[in-house]
Amino acid sequence: MKQTCFINIFLLHFFLGGSLFGQEMLGTVLGNYAGVNSIQLNPSAMHNSKPYLDIQLTGAGIFLENNFLFITKNEYKFSNFFKSGYEWPVHAEGYGVEERTFYHYEDNRRKNVFLDVRVNGPGAMLIWGNHAFAITSGVRTVSSLHNIPYEMANFFYLGLNYRPQQNINYIDNRPFSGAAMSWAELGLSYAYTFYSRAYDRISAGITVKRLFGLTGISSKVRQIDYVVIDDSTVSVKNLDADLGVALPLNYNVNEADLNPLFKGGGFGFDVGVTYQRLSRYHQKSYFSTLCAQPYEDYLYRIGVALIDIGAVQFKSNAVKMQIDNRSSYWENLTSMKFNNINQLLDTISYKFYGDTTSAYVGDRFTLWLPSALSIQFDYHLRKNIYINTSLIYGFNIGSASLSRPAELSVTPRYETKWFEANFPVSLYDWSLARIGLSLRFYWLTIGTDKIGGFFNLANFTGLDFYFSLKFAFDKGSCRSKGPKGCGNQEFQPHKLKL
Repeated sequence: MKQTCFINIFLLHFFLGGSLFGQEMLGTVLGNYAGVNSIQLNPSAMHNSKPYLDIQLTGAGIFLENNFLFITKNEYKFSNFFKSGYEWPVHAEGYGVEERTFYHYEDNRRKNVFLDVRVNGPGAMLIWGNHAFAITSGVRTVSSLHNIPYEMANFFYLGLNYRPQQNINYIDNRPFSGAAMSWAELGLSYAYTFYSRAYDRISAGITVKRLFGLTGISSKVRQIDYVVIDDSTVSVKNLDADLGVALPLNYNVNEADLNPLFKGGGFGFDVGVTYQRLSRYHQKSYFSTLCAQPYEDYLYRIGVALIDIGAVQFKSNAVKMQIDNRSSYWENLTSMKFNNINQLLDTISYKFYGDTTSAYVGDRFTLWLPSALSIQFDYHLRKNIYINTSLIYGFNIGSASLSRPAELSVTPRYETKWFEANFPVSLYDWSLARIGLSLRFYWLTIGTDKIGGFFNLANFTGLDFYFSLKFAFDKGSCRSKGPKGCGNQEFQPHKLKL
C-alpha cells in the first residue's frame, strides 16, 4: 500500500540503519581489563586499567530494540536466522490482503526504535605514570525513531488501509523525530591523574574525534494535523517539519555515487572525571620501565562523563528542506510512483508550496551525535568480585539529532587476568528489563546485554551481541629484574622501555 511522501522519508532512514551493533557493550567497557574500550563510557577511566598497554585488534556485533513490532515467542527461534531458505511464519493483518511476519503492540504509547553499529578498528592505550594516552578508530551506524505517535506507527507498518484509524483528525503537537547516520571516526584520548593523596585519587580525561560522514538523513516534525480519508487519500491540514538528506546516491538516477566517499565531516568529544577511593594508602612510585608501574587497588570508584558530544555537517550531495506550517492534499496515492529521489523531494515541495523549489532551504545540514550523560559506580566487594552500577542518559543537543535511549544497569563481575564474567541486569528506556552475560578468556570477549534474545522465553523485540579481540601487558609484569629492572627506582624518562 502506497504511503504518503513524508512517511516514505521516515521509512527510508529506518532501513538505512540496517547494520546493527551493541549499544553499550557492558562486558567490554566496565572492568579493570577494559583498557582502551573503557573510554567509550568515560575517557578518564583509562587510569582504572590493570594493563599499562592495551592493543585492540577489532570488535563487532549487533543490537536492535523497539517497543512496537514483535515476533511471538511461539514463532521465534534464534537458530532460524542461520537456516538456508527458512521462511518465517506470517499472519493476516486483518485489513487488506497483506500478510506480515511481525505483530504490533496495540497501545497508545509513543513508539521508539534504536539501532546501533560500532565496528571497532585498531586502537591502543598506553599508561605512563600519571598520564594515559589512547588512539581509536572505527565505523559507526546509528538509527533512531523517537517519540513516534502510535497512530502514525500503525500507518507506517499496516498502511493507509488500516480502517480503524481512517477519517479521524489526528493532531500531534508533541515533536517527534527520526534520524540515521553512518560515519567513520578517528579518536585521540588523554587522561591525567591530577590528585593522589592518602586514600584518594582523581583523574580527568578527554577524547577528541574526527568524524567522516558517510551518509545521513534526519527528519523532525514539530507539529502535524492530518486525516487519512481512505487508502489513497490524505489531507494534511498543517505540517511544521524539517528534513535533511545526504546519501551515497545520484538523486536523478538512483545509482551509487561514492565521489566523494565522505559526504560531510565534523568533530566530537567525550570528557570525564573519575574519583577512586583506594584500598591502601597512596605511595608515590618511581620506575624505570613502563612494565614496573604498580597497580593501586580501590575500594570503590565513581565516574561522570559526557560522551558523543559533536556533530557532522553534510555538505556534499546534501539537501535541506523545510515545511513551515503548510497544508496539502494527497490523492491517488496508490497509483503515485517516483522514479528517483529528486522526483520525490520535488513532489513534496509542490504539494505544500505549489512549486518544486520553495521547500528547499539549503544544500547542507548538521546532524548531531547520540549524546549522553554517563555515570559509573564500581565497588570492589572482595578479592576478584566487583559490582558496577552505570547510567547512560541520552539527550539531544540540536533539532536534528540521533536520539539515544536511557539505560540503567547493575553488573556483578568476577575478574582475573585470564578470565572475566559479567552478569548485567539493565533497565532499557525506563521500561524494558534485560539480563545479559559476557565472558572474557584473556584476549577474547563475547557477550550480550540481552540473553533472552537468543531463546524464545518472551516475545522477540530485539537482539544484542558483541565481541572484542585484543591483547594487553599488565602493570608490574616485567619479565626480568635487575639493578634497573622492575624495582622502584628514580624515574628516568629516557630509559623507559615497554
